[in-house]
Amino acid sequence: LTNVYDINSRVYILKFARKGFKCFLLLESGLRFHLTSYERDKSSVPSNYTMKLRKHIRTRRLTAIEQLGCDRCVDLTFGRGENSFHLILELYVSGNLLL
Repeated sequence: LTNVYDINSRVYILKFARKGFKCFLLLESGLRFHLTSYERDKSSVPSNYTMKLRKHIRTRRLTAIEQLGCDRCVDLTFGRGENSFHLILELYVSGNLLL
């Protein structure tokens, strides 16, 4: 993970990059998540939550994406073992994005 951006309070973009490769994962709580190559306008000053996400998961490797049971929740795992962080995306009507 190279960086985390917020479009608004419900839409976040995770930027993944390495040599010769770049993609963006758009996370919209309560609605969708998908890869995109389209660069959206980002807010000039990141929110406190975005800064917290950057502090904990920036420069970490995305190691797993799993659906939690039969729920509309997605677990994105960054890192391995005890040092891993889980970003939980809820795809309910009033969904959340939890670290």
